[in-house]
Amino acid sequence: MKTLNITKLCALLAWYLTTTTADAALYDITFDDGNGNVGSGQVDVQSAGINNFYAASGYLQMTAGGASGTWNLYTAGGTTTYPGYILSPGGGYIYNNAVYPTGQNPQYPSTSSLLDVYGLLFRQSSGNNELNLWGNADGTYTLGGSVGGFQNFNVNIGFGGTAGNPIITQAPEPTAIALATLTGVFAAFGRFRRRR
Repeated sequence: MKTLNITKLCALLAWYLTTTTADAALYDITFDDGNGNVGSGQVDVQSAGINNFYAASGYLQMTAGGASGTWNLYTAGGTTTYPGYILSPGGGYIYNNAVYPTGQNPQYPSTSSLLDVYGLLFRQSSGNNELNLWGNADGTYTLGGSVGGFQNFNVNIGFGGTAGNPIITQAPEPTAIALATLTGVFAAFGRFRRRR
């Protein structure tokens, strides 16, 4: 009887963790625009309510190009959803750090863009250098930069510049996989114990 209760408890725990983590997810960012700008990064997307998501933390690691270095997601200014926006500290960009993982982007309802036109703001630890990553109506993304001056580059970073090929993808969730495996092991162990 105790084994059966442990099995049910593990199944319930696995269900709870996999359904509650659906509101929070990591998204990988990778791009190479073919013109010398190369980078990767990750953002942690959290839920602020039904169909209301925002980037809570993250970074971009620019390995080549005019913005080389590490850039951290700027969250001190807050978040808002489209059509709301916030002015960046350096004054070069407007952003909102809103993310639309459920496909309900109010600005681009016919595309699967995770970001609206205001997008995410990244800054370096010193100075007023800023990067702004935003979504476009055709499903591509643009990375704008103000590095050592006012808005000195804009890079289209959709794969090959084509629509429908996002550079932002949800990272695999190892916790959900591990919990499902653990639940299966406990369930099998419970069946084995009952047969004895």
